[in-house]
Amino acid sequence: MLTIHLDTDSKTPLYEQIYTNVKRLILQGELNPGDKLPSTRGMAATLDVSRNTVESAYYQLQAEGYIDTAPKSGFYVCELDLTGIGPAALTRVSVPASSGQKTQKNTVSSASASSDTDTQTCDTIEYDFSPFAIDISHFPYSIWKKLSRKALEEDTNRFLLGEADGDMELRQAVCDYVRLSREVHCSPEQIILGAGADYLLQMLALVFRHMEIREITLENPCYKKAAMIFENNGLHLHAGRLDSRGLTIDSIAPETEVVYVTPSHQYPLGIVMPFGRRGELLAWAEQTEHRYIIEDDHDSEFRYKGKPIPALQGMDWHDKVIYLGTFSRAIAPAIRVSYLILPPALLNIYHQYLSHYSCTVSRLDQGILTHFLEEGYFEKHVNRMRKIYRNKHDLVLEQLKPLIRQGILQIQGEHAGLHLVLHLQKGLTESQVIAEAAKQNIKLYGMKKHYLHLPDSACESILLGYSNLTESEITEGIRRLSLILLHLAM
Repeated sequence: MLTIHLDTDSKTPLYEQIYTNVKRLILQGELNPGDKLPSTRGMAATLDVSRNTVESAYYQLQAEGYIDTAPKSGFYVCELDLTGIGPAALTRVSVPASSGQKTQKNTVSSASASSDTDTQTCDTIEYDFSPFAIDISHFPYSIWKKLSRKALEEDTNRFLLGEADGDMELRQAVCDYVRLSREVHCSPEQIILGAGADYLLQMLALVFRHMEIREITLENPCYKKAAMIFENNGLHLHAGRLDSRGLTIDSIAPETEVVYVTPSHQYPLGIVMPFGRRGELLAWAEQTEHRYIIEDDHDSEFRYKGKPIPALQGMDWHDKVIYLGTFSRAIAPAIRVSYLILPPALLNIYHQYLSHYSCTVSRLDQGILTHFLEEGYFEKHVNRMRKIYRNKHDLVLEQLKPLIRQGILQIQGEHAGLHLVLHLQKGLTESQVIAEAAKQNIKLYGMKKHYLHLPDSACESILLGYSNLTESEITEGIRRLSLILLHLAM
């Protein structure tokens, strides 16, 4: 019998309470692999809540990999590998803040898959569906100006060099925010600030060089710029295979010492790595002393159905996860503030060999961002942008429905991030579609360039970003694109 008690007087939404209780019962072994959960209708009747409330809770549990469905049968508890997962993750019953819930001045962290050479467009392009752009028309200029003045007035020493790892006040603010919003556990001393995720990946590659780490496996397809940085710094790249649950453990090359993943929203396919696969990955890392996982928390704050997926780092009990986040995607590309959270062993090596590097983030920008986080402005901005992006996301899906119904497209990666993946059908190729779209002043971005090695099974696909377009531009751009696809599919 499944026993759940709901507190109707609590500020925590009822669906979150159901999600939290079922998750706890699974992790503590009171619900076993293969156990069938009550139907959404039955659970709703038992708890005296709406069926939509139960469906929301079940959706989140399924998204995180705790339960799954069997056709015409219902919901069942998944088989989970709990090896290497810390007791805190197994017993934790709190949940990350939902899009509408306040979290003591904090919200969800950003990720690093940011820029690409394809963002350079010609003057004739009217509709640029870039997956790398963001909407800066809603940037809080007045607040940023106010905080800039405040940061200047309170400390004139901001024009002097500060701590090499970044100012402690900002590292403390970042530490508090990732703990509350992403369930990341760390101390501010573990945080290294840098001007962009690419710079920090460069520093991390230098750490690996001093550790004589030479082999790294990345998802395939992947964030290609990270692959180039690692390769330029002497690491040998291996292409890991993806399935519907993310990176497959058996595809990690035997000689690999480091794995680079984007588990909360895989870039570019949008796959969410479920709890069980995360446990398998942590178990792989624990097999030898010098195995590590780089978690790039890409676009995790922009999730439009359910709640943000907790970070892999929060499940790690043996200091095997290197966490990478950035504010560039959530605020603006010019806000070049990213951060690494290093396990203690790697932090010691970083300080031993790289302590002579100065922090590359302006101390004035650090001061502004500290206030932006501590005074709750970042949370408000992200919540606002999430609503704006959700409206654009839903509009794109609505406009694409006729093409999906006619079998011309299949969609992947919806309900999160700032782009959709369009898998082309009926013999269409991405190069063909991109070329024809350009004739109609539409800029599209193909999938194939994101592969380390192009497998025979690779789909012909387009990454369709929507964040930097207005709703009217989305409507007209997709209208033109639809005519192109219909003509090519004839």
